[in-house]
Amino acid sequence: MKLHEARTSAWMRRYVYTLSRPPSQHLACSLWRVVLLATMAFTACRSLCFTLTASGPIKTGNCASRGDSRPVKNVRRRRGWRIKVHGIGLAELANVASGPPLSSSGLQSRIGLRMPLPKRVALQLEGSASSPQILEASLCNVKGKCLMIEILGVSADALVELQEIDAKGDNITWCVCSSTLMTLPEGACVSLRDITPCSEAPSTATGADGMKNLKMQSSEADPGSVVYNGVGGLQLEGYPRDVDGISCTFTVWCCTGASGSCTVVEDGEDSDALVCEFGPDCIKEGLKGMLPGETRRFWIPAEIEDRRFGRPPPDRYLPGGCVVVDVTLHSITREAVFTYNMSKEAFEFSMEKERLPGRILLRAIGVCVQFLPFAWYIQQQQAGDTFDNLK
Repeated sequence: MKLHEARTSAWMRRYVYTLSRPPSQHLACSLWRVVLLATMAFTACRSLCFTLTASGPIKTGNCASRGDSRPVKNVRRRRGWRIKVHGIGLAELANVASGPPLSSSGLQSRIGLRMPLPKRVALQLEGSASSPQILEASLCNVKGKCLMIEILGVSADALVELQEIDAKGDNITWCVCSSTLMTLPEGACVSLRDITPCSEAPSTATGADGMKNLKMQSSEADPGSVVYNGVGGLQLEGYPRDVDGISCTFTVWCCTGASGSCTVVEDGEDSDALVCEFGPDCIKEGLKGMLPGETRRFWIPAEIEDRRFGRPPPDRYLPGGCVVVDVTLHSITREAVFTYNMSKEAFEFSMEKERLPGRILLRAIGVCVQFLPFAWYIQQQQAGDTFDNLK
């Protein structure tokens, strides 16, 4: 009884002290409670009530399903990779290329040892040191000192036949024997570099473990000035944000086998990808540091579980296992997440997730947390009325 009286008297003294405060302090306290409640309500409504709707088309090649590491047939070719002049991109060629320039003897040695041939090569025209041109090509066939390649990103008839004419040390030169391309006439001399990735990122790659990436092509775009990014931070205005959409082309490589060799799973493009819908942090954070015109290569470890790739699930996933992804950023659409049209499958998948017991429980807890300060305030008001009646 004495303990109860002591607690009651202590509470009454504290309440009397509260009533004795000047009106300005009461007003400030009330305003603080109103701001707190409004902030919590806005945050809860934005996180719980925001829903993407409707549908939009996507331009891609045949997309591999989640966990499927088999090569995809009829792979669509992405835009050709050109490294610009005046040092823009030429500095990256040595980092991207693996090993010395390709030679016929080296390719024949790989065939004899049953080692995989390069899947992608960089073709550098010689004879114009001031403005060299570099093209990306796919190696099709090797026969003696001749080989057949397909230039990517040009017309359908992009097959070019090359013959080795000089192989002294690292100065290996190939001559164009047959070509229908204006940019690669017959008689032109070129050198070849292997740009096929492997499962292990090279020493020139940047980032921590699980976040490795390598710049394949630089951009001359202006990053702009520092601005508010809309999600609680500052960044240069030329870079994508979490709420933005991007137009990009990509190549997905699947790394299998003991040698860690990679094969092309998908070549495609997406003009309506969302930055926030890239699951691997390596790609998401890398995109937020890219400018339009830039190309980067990302290494995704096998233990990464979230494999969304620019679209709400289940529209697009990266294949399972160790994956390497080349992404070229072409343009940025500001705040595209608020006007994005979700596909019917993605909308149904989202609604199904919202009906899960765990999600409902979290929502109920969120609602309770919102009203706890308000309930405490009402209880204090009622206690004050009771105290006034006792007087």
